[in-house]
Amino acid sequence: MKLSIIAPLFAAFASTTVQGFTLAPKASHAIRTALYMGIEDTDTVKEVRVGVIGCGRIGIVHLGAITKAPNVKPVIVSNPTVSKAEAAAAQFGVARFTSDAMDVITDPDVDAVWICSPSSFHADQIKACAANGKHVFCEKPLATDLAATVEAINACNEAGVKLMTGLQRRFDPNFRRVREAIEQNEVGDTIMIKLCSRDPSPPPFEYVKGGGGIFADMAVHDLDMSRF
Repeated sequence: MKLSIIAPLFAAFASTTVQGFTLAPKASHAIRTALYMGIEDTDTVKEVRVGVIGCGRIGIVHLGAITKAPNVKPVIVSNPTVSKAEAAAAQFGVARFTSDAMDVITDPDVDAVWICSPSSFHADQIKACAANGKHVFCEKPLATDLAATVEAINACNEAGVKLMTGLQRRFDPNFRRVREAIEQNEVGDTIMIKLCSRDPSPPPFEYVKGGGGIFADMAVHDLDMSRF
């Protein structure tokens, strides 16, 4: 995940609110759902103090981006294996580390929580963030089943906090250019969309068991782009 792609996520995260979530039996692809992710202009810029849950592969990727992004400061990180949290804190100059995710979620200095933990923990951690008034950026998926996903979204709506998920291809210049070409009728009527994705190498088996498999973990990007 490149910094050039991740950096605009902070702008969107700082200015975009989840307005609601409804399930419609039949909906045109041209109609946006109320769960919308985009970049908007803001009149004021403030420093966003971030706590990061999970210091595995993707957590380190996000920490690298967070420390380079303007007006964003990581203040605490957590990982069940506390030595990983300690190493990440030392690598990125984060003042505090812990083994307990709730220390991040309840920290009074934290404005927003970056959830980079295994997928099975996402929904409960999102709801805990909402209960503590923390804005949330969560790696996909938000949850491992539909009911838990809706519960997590509703919790953020009810708490009035922002929720964003890591579907970063929406900010990739190449994908945005394809969308622009379709919207401006540069390529005629869209008959079929073909997408193919690959990871550089297979993930560990333990990760696959908890991550929902290749469709939930990887093909979700292709499904997102087909709707985008």
